[in-house]
Amino acid sequence: MLALSHQFEIGIATMFVAAATYSLAAEPHITVPPETRPFMLAMPRPTYPEEARAQHITGRGLYDVFIDPPTGVVTRVTVAQSTGSKILDGAAVNAFLRWRARPGKLSRLRVPCTFTLRR
Repeated sequence: MLALSHQFEIGIATMFVAAATYSLAAEPHITVPPETRPFMLAMPRPTYPEEARAQHITGRGLYDVFIDPPTGVVTRVTVAQSTGSKILDGAAVNAFLRWRARPGKLSRLRVPCTFTLRR
């Protein structure tokens, strides 16, 4: 049997704890009204920025997503209520700019987004 040094064992344990902590950070929670979901083609979730996770920054924001009805392309996202963090607001805005709707169906959505860390 392979004998491992105590420092090596601690290093491996630390990596597992770090990986578990990283995976428990979870994705931000977004709420799209159920009646609008059938009209959406793509709704990528915001990523929780590494810098915000490292600093344990959390927050809840509200965003207005403006859609060009003929194309279904998001043309603009504004922050209606900030999370209190430019980092988190930026992550939400960047994700919502990649959303796509069925052409001719929607012109605007108000989307809440919550960034929380779970332990």
